[in-house]
This record gives sequence, structure tokens and C-alpha cells, in this order.
Amino acid sequence: MSNGKTHDNNILKKDFYRDVLTAIKNEEDIVFITYSAIDKTEEKIIFTLAKILEKHNMVEIFTPVLSCIKELIANATKANAKKILIDEGTIQDPNNAEEVVRKVRSILNKDALLEYGIKAKQKKLSTRIYLKVKINHLLVEVINNLPLNDHEYKRMNERIEQASRYDNIAEFYLENPDPDAEGMGLGISMIVVLLKNINISYKNFMLATDKKSKTYARILIPLSK
Repeated sequence: MSNGKTHDNNILKKDFYRDVLTAIKNEEDIVFITYSAIDKTEEKIIFTLAKILEKHNMVEIFTPVLSCIKELIANATKANAKKILIDEGTIQDPNNAEEVVRKVRSILNKDALLEYGIKAKQKKLSTRIYLKVKINHLLVEVINNLPLNDHEYKRMNERIEQASRYDNIAEFYLENPDPDAEGMGLGISMIVVLLKNINISYKNFMLATDKKSKTYARILIPLSK
């Protein structure tokens, strides 16, 4: 039985690789959907990003760009997890940052991820990751099915502006502690510094929300030197 499953998985992997390479060749949009931070999705994103950058002779930016994508996915996953925990009553005070951080982290370990992913799927709390190549640019877009409120939106954009003035993430954290970040603001700041270190302006990193059902995070990456 296990040999049969392994064979089927190998066929699915080959199909995925073929489809991705075809999409890259034709500059078609590529989308990944995840309900929790699982390794299989990350493997597919790694392969796809590597092939896009190889095509454009930009492999030197692979590691920082991948780190940015992983931070955006982590932020979306944490936001969705927070929503589930509030709905279930596990988080009793959403305004208590210490409680929120502790409770969210408790379900983002490996043992709890499968159960969390099932709950997220039931509640339609997906995270979508788009990789789009248009006119010598790669647009990375991460969308989760929760809006930002005005306070969150303002705070995150302030963190982007603040982080743009630093070259070192450790120095930024020391001078700009954010006890209410819930882990979300930290990743946002790191993305800004990572992009700056590969000569990409913080203005190429955008956050948006429709205030109803979605939050959008976008990074525009030049693919020409």
C-alpha cells in the first residue's frame, strides 16, 4: 500500500513540476492555497520561485525573497489562527497582546498544525500566495480572508515607514520595540529590511485591505539588473 502511495505522490510531483515550468515559460500566474504553514506548500513555493529567478538570472536574491514570502504567509496564518481562537473562546480578551501571542503560538506547533488546518478550512480561512511575472517584474501577492481594522492597518504601515530607515533588523527592534505587535509587526519590519538589503525600495511593499473580508500584501520585485 505504501509503495502505491509513493508512486502516486511521485506522479503528482512530476505533474506539478511540469505544470509550473509551463506556466513560467508562458508567464502565467501561479497560485498556492494553504490553510496552515505546512512543508509541502513551502516546497512547491521554493521550487517555483527558484525556477522564476533562474529564468531571469536573478538567483542571488532567492534567499531574501523566499524569507519575505515565508514571513507574509506566517503573518496571514497567525491572523487566521487568532480569529479561530477568538471564535472558540480560547482567546477571551483580543486586546490583551500577551494572551493573544501565547494562545496563537500554542496552535502553531507541528502537533497542532493539522487540527488547525482543518478548522481553518472549515471556516474558509485560506491563505493564497500568487506569483505573477509581468514585464520584467515578479509580483508576490499574499491574500488572507480577514480584513485589517483601521488601527492594525495604520500600525503596520507605520512599521513599514520606520523600518525603511534601518539597514539592520536587530538595530530596528532595539530602537522600536512594539509590545502590541503580536508577532505580526515584527515580520513586516523584517521584510522591509530584507528588501532594502537587495536594493528594493520599501515602496515596492504594499499592504491593503477591503475592510470587509480580505487583506492583501504585495511585493514588486524587479527582474532586471
